[in-house]
Amino acid sequence: MIYNSRKLPSRETLARAQRFNDDIVDVSGVDLVLSLITTADLIRSNIYAQLANDYDVSEGKFALLMSLFSEGETCASDLALRLGVTPATVSIMVKRMLVATEPLISMSKSGEDGRSRLIALTSAGVNLIQNALPNHLKSIRAFAQVLNSQEQEALILMLRKLLRK
Repeated sequence: MIYNSRKLPSRETLARAQRFNDDIVDVSGVDLVLSLITTADLIRSNIYAQLANDYDVSEGKFALLMSLFSEGETCASDLALRLGVTPATVSIMVKRMLVATEPLISMSKSGEDGRSRLIALTSAGVNLIQNALPNHLKSIRAFAQVLNSQEQEALILMLRKLLRK
């Protein structure tokens, strides 16, 4: 994905827009959220473009592979919960990944009842994660390096507060 930076509305534009509502609202909160969204889009675009270029792996596919790498073999419904998507989305992803020339995942019958299927990484999937992960983490860290360690920790605390954690 090529990231094309959005032009965010100025604070003056935001202030003008709120006057139509007869509300007196501090525009800094709106500016903050729009800036967070734009920053997240930029970061995601760049780090996943690198994965796509180097390993032909999309963001969704990488998330699925990482989930299997960290949590191990699982059924589609549990994988969907981990990824925050619907079971149908996982089903489509898995079907597409299974028909690849060198599949990164495998599917087998569950030993419990034989109806459910378990999804696991193949050795090719493990190799991809082990090769991709160091550079992927380096790409992520590169964005944070404009902040010193104290600023990074302060921002982490503020973001967690926004997430209400």
